[in-house]
Amino acid sequence: EKGAGRGNYNQLTMLSTWCRRCVLRVTRHKTSVGSTSASHLERSLHAASVSHSESEDERGGIPAAASFSNAPEALRAEDTRVTFRASELKKLTDLRVPYNWYPAARGMRRRLVYHAGPTNSGKTYNALQRFLSSGKAIYCAPLRMLAHEIYQKANEQGVPCDLLTGEEQLFASGDKEIPAGHLACTVECAQLHIADTFDVAVIDEVQMIKDYDRGGAWTKAILGIPAAEVHLCGHQCAFNLLEKITSTIGEKLEVVYYDRLAPLIPLNASLKGSYSAVRPGDCVVVFSRAKIFNISQSIELATRKTSALIYGGLPPATRVQQASLFNGRNSKCRVLVATDAIGMGLNLNIRRIVFHSLEKFDGEENSVITSSLVKQIAGRAGRYGTEYDVGEVTTFYEKDITMLHKLLAVPEKDIEQAGIIPIFDQIELFSFHLPHASLLQILELFYKTAQLDGNYFLCNVDNVLDMAQMLQNLTLSLKDMYAFATAPVDTRKGWLKAALYKYARAYSLGEVLDFVGLCQILHWPLPKPSTPEQLVEFENIHESLDLFIWLSMKYRHNFVDVEKARLLQGEINAIIGQSIITKFRPPKPKIVVRQPLGVRTVDRPFVKKLPIVVKKAPPFVTKKVPVTREFVEARSQTSDSQQDPTVLHTSENEKKQT
Repeated sequence: EKGAGRGNYNQLTMLSTWCRRCVLRVTRHKTSVGSTSASHLERSLHAASVSHSESEDERGGIPAAASFSNAPEALRAEDTRVTFRASELKKLTDLRVPYNWYPAARGMRRRLVYHAGPTNSGKTYNALQRFLSSGKAIYCAPLRMLAHEIYQKANEQGVPCDLLTGEEQLFASGDKEIPAGHLACTVECAQLHIADTFDVAVIDEVQMIKDYDRGGAWTKAILGIPAAEVHLCGHQCAFNLLEKITSTIGEKLEVVYYDRLAPLIPLNASLKGSYSAVRPGDCVVVFSRAKIFNISQSIELATRKTSALIYGGLPPATRVQQASLFNGRNSKCRVLVATDAIGMGLNLNIRRIVFHSLEKFDGEENSVITSSLVKQIAGRAGRYGTEYDVGEVTTFYEKDITMLHKLLAVPEKDIEQAGIIPIFDQIELFSFHLPHASLLQILELFYKTAQLDGNYFLCNVDNVLDMAQMLQNLTLSLKDMYAFATAPVDTRKGWLKAALYKYARAYSLGEVLDFVGLCQILHWPLPKPSTPEQLVEFENIHESLDLFIWLSMKYRHNFVDVEKARLLQGEINAIIGQSIITKFRPPKPKIVVRQPLGVRTVDRPFVKKLPIVVKKAPPFVTKKVPVTREFVEARSQTSDSQQDPTVLHTSENEKKQT
């Protein structure tokens, strides 16, 4: 048991041998013949590869045949059954040849072309020309914004193109029964069926094959997409790994190198911590959402220039709106404040990248960002064919300028491993041998015993296990629970995890979740946000609606009223977009100037300032009366003989009337 705790293979093998030698220790497991426990199978998996016929003297044990000499017949039969089952399970966890999972692609002779180059080098543009000129083609985008952009461009150029993402499916013909010859999709939605063969396939940003969460989607598309001609676009750092992988399946990888079309110049001077030094066309990069609003307001106060905002929590439609405001030459938003979300997916006309800081919080502490991230973001400056044909990069503080030059000078490291994700058929076959185990136990055992080639690693293990643990108390089939556990949910966001659990619970109870029930789950409606903290709630609700729409694509009879959910998304987009533009400032009060009577403005409709007539207060009103003898006599009797006898002052009532 001590050896098993350390996880050493030889000690686990010895432990299995010692258990067979001692009948008493074996019987303490109390494992029935019909249903072997997962823990017993896990221990037996390590011993299954060791043949019972070979000698165990080298491992310090005794021959396996002698270990059964004194064991009861039932225990010997049980041990044989467990060993056989363990050997079968080891075959199912063999992930060393993932290219054999895609028979449609293996049945074709594909031509692979790698377009290697940095940002703004034209590599994707050239690959898309083959996409548009072919008869039947597919484009695999890293983000749905890019897929939607290619979908629009293809249809505008007269090439019918459909759109497929996890949340949306659009047909150029308007009829799903008449699909177009071209398809723009996210890489997770790539069609790998035998019936869906293509002439040309374009897979963008293939260096994402190293991503821990999503890298398996790129590996699946590269190995399994059934196209006669496959164009891979990405950084040169992924070429050696892809050449090694494709050579194992007998496919040669051609390469075309590209250089930047617009030069990138690292500046020697920083902004010296002055927001007044920010100029039109600048993008200030901030690695903190909490600071992005404060920095934006500081820039506006110092420069009197309105700024656009882009960060990861914004909905895709709002990001596109902010990018359009910044790119417009006649727009007031000529400054951009953004996070590293601008590194991919948006076409931005940036003159100069300004790093506000070179440190980023990694979940535990602030650390210096990687050189690859610096190059990815800095490469967004300068764009061929725009007003900024030369890009510049600098820092906000002088203390970071030396580190920036060092990070830009670091050579890019080659990618060593590609991520893979087991297909559900493998998980299902594995579960047949563990009929009483939960999905969490099945996945834990599968991941522990998986056999991998040195070119691959398992993707998204922690997130899937976290979601499987959260859902294990619900009554769901293995397939449905695996679908919910692998949903596109960031487990670091508690709100989104809670929404997924509520959706899954409603499905497990057989409920039909309509728009009314959806609003109850999301606690909608909410008052309009007045602070950046309140805006986070709207962003969370938007992501929860994305998840609802994603589930409706799989379970359309249980998650209904999708169009109402999309309308609610549009409403939330408008609220978020307006809050980003105004920066939560209250609207300026309107000054209403009433037009005085008698002033003609019909002939002057564009007069900005209306004439204002100011009436002066009337003077003190007096009343003159004729002088009579009675008046003189009465006046002479008064003590105030100094007043003018010809003037009679008005009474208080007359003053009020006046």
